[in-house]
Amino acid sequence: MLRRIKQRLSRSLDELRDALESVERRSLSDQARRTGRIDGEVVGVILVACLMLIGLEYYGGSSNWNWLADLAAWFGPIYEQTVRYIFSDSEYDRLFRLGYWAVGTFVGYMLVPMLWARFAMRRKMTDMGLRTKGTLSHLWIYVLLYLAVLPVVYLISGTSSFQSTYPFYPHAGRSWYDFMVWEGLYALQFLSLEFFFRGFLIHGLKRRFGIYSIVVSVIPYCMIHFGKPLPETIGSIVAGVVLGLFSLLTGNIWLGVLIHVSVAVTMDVFAM
Repeated sequence: MLRRIKQRLSRSLDELRDALESVERRSLSDQARRTGRIDGEVVGVILVACLMLIGLEYYGGSSNWNWLADLAAWFGPIYEQTVRYIFSDSEYDRLFRLGYWAVGTFVGYMLVPMLWARFAMRRKMTDMGLRTKGTLSHLWIYVLLYLAVLPVVYLISGTSSFQSTYPFYPHAGRSWYDFMVWEGLYALQFLSLEFFFRGFLIHGLKRRFGIYSIVVSVIPYCMIHFGKPLPETIGSIVAGVVLGLFSLLTGNIWLGVLIHVSVAVTMDVFAM
């Protein structure tokens, strides 16, 4: 069994080396052709990324829903009162606020970047990390990563900082309905996050920066963890590099989505 794992790991490392070398060769070739020219595609990706990060920071948080009530007020007081009741006084007000956050994340991290990649960059979504080919053949890597992370998650799940942070939805353990709806919203957020950092940024910048597109994507990825427990913020650097490497190896983001969702659900369960 161990011998088989070593063989598969060795093959995967060879595939990763070949994939990285291929990305570097294409990047150097593209730069040689663009000597003296401004790379509008790179500028576009970075500007869109900055605008989406700003938008989500100031309007995408679970506490930033008030503008919806202000908008509803234009149609009459009853509509404004309804919106305020849903988000602040209803039985599921916290879930609605987190739903606002998850949907906002989807719009900022996935929908807008997808539209930009498709219509401004003329890229297919399969070229931006959404292809499925080859995912199953690398599924064993996900299993190993999950098993490796599991003991660490269990050990830190008893700390006060962890207990005070997770789950984000404090009523997740109240019923199966609460749990499933919350985890579904959580998964949507992780899908969007993976597309933005391991899809849009890495595959959108790799023609110019080669494998160093991973490093570029890790900087904002680390920063969005500010405010979370310190071990998680530090771990985001390692996770960003590892998941970025897998994205370049497989050409898709699905391993990152699987590991993120699995670990997140496990963290919530342990915390509860």
